[in-house]
Amino acid sequence: MLMTIPSLSTCQLAKQLLSPGPLDNGLASGVFVQVRSNEESAQFFWDLAPMLQAGGMCVAVVDAAHLMVEDGLPHLVQVLRAQCGIECPPVERMGELTLADVLADVTHRRSSTVTLLLGGAQRLPAEPGERVMKAMKSARDRVNLDPACTGRFLLVATWILPANPSQYVENASSAFYGATAVTLAHT
Repeated sequence: MLMTIPSLSTCQLAKQLLSPGPLDNGLASGVFVQVRSNEESAQFFWDLAPMLQAGGMCVAVVDAAHLMVEDGLPHLVQVLRAQCGIECPPVERMGELTLADVLADVTHRRSSTVTLLLGGAQRLPAEPGERVMKAMKSARDRVNLDPACTGRFLLVATWILPANPSQYVENASSAFYGATAVTLAHT
């Protein structure tokens, strides 16, 4: 049985991400927002990013299509470091650095929350995308579960209809099992 997916506006979600309440623990696991189209996803991120940045978060936006290739994870590392204002060596010189290593470094240097806005996440549950999702989960766990880390890592991903994010966050074998699924409220 699938749970009922709550509906939130962009402003409501931004407020919850910036000041989570006692019932918002699932937000730290990830937020999967169901939208109607790529255009709505882009507008949602266009509206959400400045709200989160005004609250002190470092925000990076990437489309899942850019992560579905062999060099998807190094591309994501480059985007995150560039958006957070941290110099990054060229991809070929990064060596064995993992996404978790880089996010731990970024959050330690910046002491703030790094938020990844990921468009079209419905493309990622199958290989090679599952590798990307597992790398993001590993990075999230490394940063968010480290008591010495002063920063956090948040994932806000969009799912485009007819894909259903609750199926992904309710599947115990999924990388983001237990995350929050919401529908973007239409005003």
